Amino acid sequence: MRILILLLALLFPFHARAENTSTYDRVTQTKTLRCGYMPYEPFIKKDPNTGKLSGITVDYLNATAEKEGIKIDWTTEIAFDQLVPAFESGKIDAFCMPCTPLPSFEKVMGFHGSLGALPYYVYVPQNSTLTEESLKTASFAVMDGYALTGITKKVFPQGKYLSLPQTSSTAELYDQLRYGKAEAHVNEHISATNYMRGNPDLLRRFSDKPVIAMRMFLITPKSDEKMAAFVDKTFDAAAPENAALLESLKQKYNVSSDALLLGDSCTPAISEEGWRICAK
Repeated sequence: MRILILLLALLFPFHARAENTSTYDRVTQTKTLRCGYMPYEPFIKKDPNTGKLSGITVDYLNATAEKEGIKIDWTTEIAFDQLVPAFESGKIDAFCMPCTPLPSFEKVMGFHGSLGALPYYVYVPQNSTLTEESLKTASFAVMDGYALTGITKKVFPQGKYLSLPQTSSTAELYDQLRYGKAEAHVNEHISATNYMRGNPDLLRRFSDKPVIAMRMFLITPKSDEKMAAFVDKTFDAAAPENAALLESLKQKYNVSSDALLLGDSCTPAISEEGWRICAK
């Protein structure tokens, strides 16, 4: 979920970088791609003692970049409110974390190099008696300004909404179900699994059918078309060799097929709202 929260930073005004050299020119000249990142298992894990990074995204980007003669420099962990300034100052060349774009975000940043899709499901308390019909008017835990809030309201327009501030954690959203303050919550499988692992027998997935599957991309500077083309060519998981690598990494990091959609499991489409999704 925090993947989508991070994108709220993109709503801040974006200004052209002062330096004359484009991001693409700098990357190809130095043979180095400086990546900003945010720890979010199983995509990126940071060892608290050594600072070493691991995870699906780390292994995948390192391997695919190496084929192009490019080294990934995992430059810095970027806080939510520092992403845009990091691009403006040239501190990073890309934000190397799978991110879900919305039309408002795409106005100020580039989203390239498709990395599969996250399916989102409805989660309810373990003892919930909700039915398909009563779910339509259930109370949902959501977050102020969070992209998934709009998706939840689109899918469940008759629902009621308990909205938490943006400073809330992922766990606090699930806690609303745990303590009976809300009846349901829409989120992706990975964060739900992490919560339920630490809080067993409290929540469950309402249905194995996702309400939506949102495609994910790396973030690049908006105005650098050559950089965008480079990222698409190098990292796009639709390329057969890349797809095979990413599939093997899913197995390495024990990511189930219902948590990350790849290849034939996601037919790219654009929703009426302009969201980049997987067609049903």
